[in-house]
Amino acid sequence: MCIWLPNWPSQRAFVAKLQADPQPADLAKDSDQKKELVGPIVLYRRDPRRGNIVATANQMARQAGILPQMPLSQCGSLCPSATVVEHDPQSDIEALVQLAESAQCFSPIVGLESLDTQIWAGRSLHEPQSIYMDVTGISPLFDGEDRLATEVICWFRQRKLIVTVAIANQIGQAWAMANYSFRTKVAQTLLQMELGQCNDSEENTIEQPFVAINDEAMEQQTRSILSLPIEALRIDLPTTAKLHRLGIRNLAQLSELPRASLPSRFGPGLLRRLDQFFGREEEPFQTICSTPELHVNESFEYATPNREDVLSRLQLQLRLLCSRLDTLGHGALRVVCRISLEKNALDVSSLLTTDTSLDPSSRHRLASVLQVGLYIPSNDPEHVECLLRTQLESPACKIGGMYWAKGLATQITISAPMVWQQNSLFEVESLKHRDSIAKLIDNLSVRLGRENVVAPTILNNPLPELTYSWRPLTGWRKDGQQQEIKRKLGRAPKRDYQSEEPVIGPKKEDVWSRPTRLFSPPIALNVTEFSKIGLPAIVRYPRANSNVLRWTGPERLESGWWQGTTQQRDYYRIELENGVWLWCFLDQRKKGWFLHGIFD
Repeated sequence: MCIWLPNWPSQRAFVAKLQADPQPADLAKDSDQKKELVGPIVLYRRDPRRGNIVATANQMARQAGILPQMPLSQCGSLCPSATVVEHDPQSDIEALVQLAESAQCFSPIVGLESLDTQIWAGRSLHEPQSIYMDVTGISPLFDGEDRLATEVICWFRQRKLIVTVAIANQIGQAWAMANYSFRTKVAQTLLQMELGQCNDSEENTIEQPFVAINDEAMEQQTRSILSLPIEALRIDLPTTAKLHRLGIRNLAQLSELPRASLPSRFGPGLLRRLDQFFGREEEPFQTICSTPELHVNESFEYATPNREDVLSRLQLQLRLLCSRLDTLGHGALRVVCRISLEKNALDVSSLLTTDTSLDPSSRHRLASVLQVGLYIPSNDPEHVECLLRTQLESPACKIGGMYWAKGLATQITISAPMVWQQNSLFEVESLKHRDSIAKLIDNLSVRLGRENVVAPTILNNPLPELTYSWRPLTGWRKDGQQQEIKRKLGRAPKRDYQSEEPVIGPKKEDVWSRPTRLFSPPIALNVTEFSKIGLPAIVRYPRANSNVLRWTGPERLESGWWQGTTQQRDYYRIELENGVWLWCFLDQRKKGWFLHGIFD
């Protein structure tokens, strides 16, 4: 089964905006006000040659004439009311992986589509937008493949997401049918969703597009499959352009060409995709969850209230799993441990307490779940045990008293190759302590939470206070699959921070220097007296007036129209008589001076 989320970054931004700005109940029947609440959404990215360009846009913005690859400066005149957000591929991958993990309620084998080195024809973004699911033998549990596809679509619809679903014997056919069978219908449904015309009461009445292909209907579906465009083969843009110049638009025309001439004229990629599409060559996909060999389940003979007993069982399971990882050459990136619990029948306090709000069958579903994410792949059982022991000993783990442990299941849900085994190529201090730093990050993430152990990331924003953001150090990789180390062993490492070279500070004539401390937000600067040219002559800082000896600047910084009210600032570096260097700016809109930073 292939589940395609059309224009996934735009749909994710739409859902995020609905969650951040929920719709009032009294406006539920006013479609015009719904349109104002949601509105057009434009996601932009930075191009090294063209500047800020449109990465993607929702259907309302496309109706106004905004298209991908368009310069962002042209969007202001086409749609002034559009909400412009910087495109974040990392967040798209993380949200898509979380959806794939949650979709394991339908099948235990779920993964994302794997991309080629070049972007596919028909796609404007080089990132996954489809979820693969192995539904072999599962359709009878849902009374057929059509019913299974309907359940999957309703499950995504409850999350305010529009999807198309296709079931086929080959991954290529399922991907092609899901991506190219209902494109016009999908665009109309997305527009209705953004206009607020699809509420929860109409959820079951809206016709959702999907297609199911099986062995019995294969002969009847052959004509519709061959009518698909050649872009459905997941081929690159140059190959598609060559086929279009020859007048080949669909798979039926392409299948009439002699097979022997395809590799020499179009390269081996086209023939490989054709073989995968028609089932002549197998096509695997990488799953989000682990293989069955990386899962251990154990039921205790007698329930126990002692955490030490659970820890000893956990140690044995981790040693077994890490030995299997060592055989595969992989390391764990996420470990999930589920401790089954039951209420102690001998606990007198539980007998005296009666809670009628609880489900009588909930006592059979009691469990404590421990899960940890690692910074780099690791197959060291002692390190993983240390991380899980921290959560096992926390008060959140309900073991002891009225809750006794009766079973333990440990699973490695995400693993990756051990890419950090080469450690002696460059002898520098930063590489010597690499493993220790990774263990420190893992322990801090377990104790403080993943969202509290972060690292700065540079953003493309002209305003100094918005040039960075904080991202968690542990979690998903950029591609949603295995971690890749690009050219790390093929180039010299960066200069070590413990080098004996002296650190050179900013020069007085360097106008582009930035202060070591920034105030967020900038504070108003108390200017006592101005010079003849309108610059500060006497400044009150910190508590007494001080003369300005010299200044350097101005440096003009201006924000874009898509960030709200345009900010126009003229930055100056001012040296005071008391030896303090200030970094302040003149706000051209407010006509006031603000202090933004200090040079230490």
